Amino acid sequence: MSTKNPLLMPTVINSHLANVYPALSMMAGMQLEVFTAIGESGITLDTVATELNVHPLKLRPLLYALVCANLLRVKEPLFYNTEEAKEFLIKGKNRYIGSMHSAYSDLWSATMHTADSIRQGSPIAEHNFSKMTHDELRSFVTGLDAGASASARRLHKEFDMSRFQTLLDAGGGSGGLAIALSKLCPKIKLTVGELGNVVPITKECIESEGLAETIETVEIDLTSSQPTLNFDAIVLRSVLQVMSPEDARSTMQNATKALKPNGEIFMLGRMLDDSRLSPTEAVAVNVMFLNVYPNGQAYTESEYRSFFLEAGLENIQRKQISGGYSILHAKKKG
Repeated sequence: MSTKNPLLMPTVINSHLANVYPALSMMAGMQLEVFTAIGESGITLDTVATELNVHPLKLRPLLYALVCANLLRVKEPLFYNTEEAKEFLIKGKNRYIGSMHSAYSDLWSATMHTADSIRQGSPIAEHNFSKMTHDELRSFVTGLDAGASASARRLHKEFDMSRFQTLLDAGGGSGGLAIALSKLCPKIKLTVGELGNVVPITKECIESEGLAETIETVEIDLTSSQPTLNFDAIVLRSVLQVMSPEDARSTMQNATKALKPNGEIFMLGRMLDDSRLSPTEAVAVNVMFLNVYPNGQAYTESEYRSFFLEAGLENIQRKQISGGYSILHAKKKG
């Protein structure tokens, strides 16, 4: 007997296939700085094209696709940014995140290799920070830091970071979080710790903000050693997620040793519920992780807690935020 259902349609399949294009349209808009060109008021297609130095007939399909993606509005002949695009995608604004396209174009491209990475048993598009060129590293870390300012604001809102005198941004990339915290809490003595080949990029970015005298940098690999200084607080933003469980444990132990008694630690990154089925954003991003890191992943809450407990931390609390991210906050025993 046939089990085929002649009335069944590939609705879910077609939905997933179609939903790729709005994301790619958004990426192209960010790369071209379409939203910056449109700005705060209405503008015609020809004016946007002139501003971007592109052909209007090539740009037109993208603008209408961005309207359908709810990032632009159109009232012929004018195009307008939506309120969300105005807030986050106009270059120069405090909450601008448009520069994240460099990291996401890299990571999305890597995710296209998922089947081959699974067949091979290792990441096809591995990101080995010790082997990447200066330009590759700079593009990647600055793209990842597009959301660093938002992370700093969220940490300050939830935990009042001005309470601390000294803070280490461990694995801080281009220093985006430390830069934002220095503006929110100017009295904190901030240090960014990074791998040796990343530190020059960190210094460049800090100097470009005129904060070279305010934010220090230090070369450190927390998987194998601890900082020589002690801190009131340590932040690890999207750090443990690139590591194996063994390296994540070592990192937490070395970071905890660098905390003063009663010091506080904040792990901010993708976190799965113990069911491994939610948040859906964290579930999905693990598919990307398997293509770029040999063992990195969004771990479950219980797994992160075990890293913290083994390091001697207590009062562990989870704060869920958007995008599949969570903040895990704990204190060192006094």
